[in-house]
Amino acid sequence: MKKKSLIISLAGATLLLCSMPSCMDLGETVYDKVQADHFGKNEAEIASIVGPVYRSLNQYVPYNFMALSECSGDMAIVPTRKGGDWYDGGQYRELHMHSWTANTNQIKNCWSMATKSISTCNLVYSIVESNTFISDELKQRTLAEIRGVRAIWFYIMMDNWGNIPLITDFKDTSLPTVTPRKEVYNFILKELTEIKDVLREDVSTASYGKFTKGAAYALLAKMYLNAEAWGVDVPRWQEAADACDVVMKLGYTLESDWKANFASNNESSMETIFPICFSANDQDLNGTDYRNRLFAWTLHYKDNLVLGLKVTGDNGVCGQPDYVKLFDDADIRKNGSFLLGEMIDPSTGKVIITAHDRPLIHTADVTIIPGTERDGTAWGDVNQEDGGRAIKWPFDKSTVDGIENDFALFRLADIYLMKAECLIRMDKDNGEATRLVNEIRQRGFENSEHNYASVTLDEIALERKLELAWECYSRQDCIRFGTFQNARFLKPETKGEDYRNLFPIPQDAWQTNQNLKQNPGYPAF
Repeated sequence: MKKKSLIISLAGATLLLCSMPSCMDLGETVYDKVQADHFGKNEAEIASIVGPVYRSLNQYVPYNFMALSECSGDMAIVPTRKGGDWYDGGQYRELHMHSWTANTNQIKNCWSMATKSISTCNLVYSIVESNTFISDELKQRTLAEIRGVRAIWFYIMMDNWGNIPLITDFKDTSLPTVTPRKEVYNFILKELTEIKDVLREDVSTASYGKFTKGAAYALLAKMYLNAEAWGVDVPRWQEAADACDVVMKLGYTLESDWKANFASNNESSMETIFPICFSANDQDLNGTDYRNRLFAWTLHYKDNLVLGLKVTGDNGVCGQPDYVKLFDDADIRKNGSFLLGEMIDPSTGKVIITAHDRPLIHTADVTIIPGTERDGTAWGDVNQEDGGRAIKWPFDKSTVDGIENDFALFRLADIYLMKAECLIRMDKDNGEATRLVNEIRQRGFENSEHNYASVTLDEIALERKLELAWECYSRQDCIRFGTFQNARFLKPETKGEDYRNLFPIPQDAWQTNQNLKQNPGYPAF
């Protein structure tokens, strides 16, 4: 995916839109200080203006919201490594053990990213709305795309914080209050309902990376699926199932090869409904990192020797032990999701030895070294090699910085599992629910020997874990299935602390805007 650079002057201010990712090959054009009222005369120029809206999503993964979801849920953990690496002031301990506060760094960072991204959407919306060059059809479709991406950011914020500022006018400079979660929910539904039939619905190279009708209905399905768990509506299982049906009729297909969804050049996947597009040329610009550097977050310092990579890891995130152990050895998704086993140096044929003179063998287990416990908790240091590493998106050997692998925010396998869940929750058509789950399961095992005769909610919850590891659904799924506050590895049971189904609004945000009101259960500002 190639890049463009553009500076637009608007009302005396400049908006730097540089190195914008595009999911289309638009060439290598650089514009320097182009006036907004002289730019945006055709579809290619409009795509450049809208680029930062899509690009804002590059901050969603691989750190940030992946940490909020997978580390507060039951999927992943960033353990403190022997010697103190990744302790980071205890923020990952706080996420895992549900002891976070309004000053937990990852929560602060994610709030800031989301609110800035919504502001970007609002600014670009105002630029396109005032455009007088393009056809009304192109303008309305483009505005619908911007509203769609903005709806994703509002959905992300509502899911994580519940009561949030609901700002849609870039010119409104007043300090907002928080809008109740139910009102935000209703607003998002209204936005999606208004734009769904304006958006393009083709499933093609031209539509890849765009917010399409498929993306709108996938997000509608997520909204309805979680409505009851969010406490904003009665169960909306039928509406969620209906939205899934629309998506399944649009031309997306399950890839016969599960791994094709995550490959370095995975833009050809017909299973992807809405991707976050990454390029090897993505950059860290003024402290905002648009790169996909998952390898740095997860790989051991010497794993690159085994994988043939030029880049090295920082030995951070890994799978939670009990989660990794859910996978059957016969399931290709086990070794397709986690790097496990002996790390053999190809130059010697022997197991690599770590700096602590231990064999580099990645196991599912993450074992606390006795005597290293921290902060009066069970949390302590673990050996460098502990834990299965995130390998779901294979790292290309030519990588020198960011990887090319796109991240599917929505994909068809998830839609199948959502539809199956809705059918079971409504006690409707177990046969169809079972068929949908088995399509996913049979692909994972590469045969039908592990298929279900009849599925239950527990089996659907399990299949979601097996299929969607690392894809940022752990926290949301745990809340919906009622397991978020359960005891698990190192984490005590926190039943009765349902207020922690929402994160606190960060202290930093309140210091900037004292109109904000803290979420219930947390100390007031």
